[in-house]
Amino acid sequence: MQDYLKPYYSIYRRMGCAGEIYVNDVPLTFHSGITTSGSKTVTGDIPINHLLLESGSYKVTGIMLPRHKMKTLTKDEYMSLDFYIAEGDTSKLQETRKKFHPRIKQPWNGLSEKIEYPIFKITTEINVNLPFVLNGWQNSINLKTIKEKDLFNEVLKFYYQLHGVLASHNASKFLDLSKDKMELQEKAFYFTKKSKADFLNGATSLFSQKLELLPLNSTNLKLQIMGYGKLVRLVRLDGSSALQYKIADPEINDTVKFDIKLHMKTLNKGLSII
Repeated sequence: MQDYLKPYYSIYRRMGCAGEIYVNDVPLTFHSGITTSGSKTVTGDIPINHLLLESGSYKVTGIMLPRHKMKTLTKDEYMSLDFYIAEGDTSKLQETRKKFHPRIKQPWNGLSEKIEYPIFKITTEINVNLPFVLNGWQNSINLKTIKEKDLFNEVLKFYYQLHGVLASHNASKFLDLSKDKMELQEKAFYFTKKSKADFLNGATSLFSQKLELLPLNSTNLKLQIMGYGKLVRLVRLDGSSALQYKIADPEINDTVKFDIKLHMKTLNKGLSII
């Protein structure tokens, strides 16, 4: 394999089911709800440098779940994951893109008419080499040492603050609250001045649409601790993002989902987005 000065790692997913993808103990993406009904599928390349943080070995897990309103998986559902590396320079991204690890997928392909699982996992281990060590959440407080009820209330308070920011379409405030995450992503994906400007313009454009924000109800939320105790988030009972904008086009029955993960650098500093 050729040498990469700025290695850019990604996972290409093909999902004909509901499900999640994890890198180690951190969720990369989640596909759920009405958009999984029928024979609908989701595909696409998802960058993962921001979850890697440093060189080493990482476990990747694809979790297959039943489609909307279904209780089990059948032979008709599928998931496959391909693993790519490319040069992080955007001008060379496509021409240098190569697979660096074998594909993983569910083992059946019409092998049985009686395959019915409530959940199925596919896993592998990848090795990556990065020119950096990012200060993400590795050294943050272990949130499992905090009483779950107290932690839920603290996280809920932070989410209500975010909900207010999103409801008022205050892009500058949201970006300010997300500055630690933004700094991490800038380093992980080798942002140039142009790519940083494009990112900020995209966020501003989204907020300027004044999309309707879905309500936030504590009784419809559950706590998820991840990152080996260093990360936390709230999700809805169906597993989808707690914070979602409703897409304006009535023909598109979907939402803009915000995957907000929090950590706590110190007890005194409290929770922040990472």
